[in-house]
Amino acid sequence: MNKKVIIIFLIYFIQSIATSCCSCDCDPIKTFERTYNDLELMAWDTSGFQNTEVLNTAYKNAFGLTISVLFELNQISYSKPIWNISSFGFTSAYAMSDCDCPMDEYINLDPMASIKINVVNLETQEITDVTDNFSTYNYHGEQLTISELFEIREDWHDGFQVDMSEYDNIPDRSLFMVIISLESGAEIVKQTQEITFE
Repeated sequence: MNKKVIIIFLIYFIQSIATSCCSCDCDPIKTFERTYNDLELMAWDTSGFQNTEVLNTAYKNAFGLTISVLFELNQISYSKPIWNISSFGFTSAYAMSDCDCPMDEYINLDPMASIKINVVNLETQEITDVTDNFSTYNYHGEQLTISELFEIREDWHDGFQVDMSEYDNIPDRSLFMVIISLESGAEIVKQTQEITFE
């Protein structure tokens, strides 16, 4: 008789330990298809303590662009556990403090392959590739070229700011054109307004 009582208490104790270390009560996981369809550009004057939008004029050594690739999301799946047996009717204590739930999944139907920035000289209409004139910073404060950013960027990183770090070949009256090339060969193109550099 004592063995049966001990076994029942032992089963209850093991069950409570097992359920306290179970996964969390997570939201359902959704899967989305992402389709890139447009581009948004903002030109910035970075000379002050706070960036201001460039309306007509800017300084070459204090100029930046915010590039945001716009997209549509189409939800294609929704998965939720049908039956949660993790607690067997008892409340979980969640002994594991870093309870991680799976994230929603995003599938890029036509991923970005490259980004290019051209400048148009408004006096001669000459177009020059100035992608290497721009740079950005990683999470550790290290300066990166756009090519380096593209190699390490995450799929969700669809918008970023770049600063013009080289400006010797930038004309005084300019128009910047950003070209996003997708893997299918399609391009998304957007240009800034005319900018006069002082």
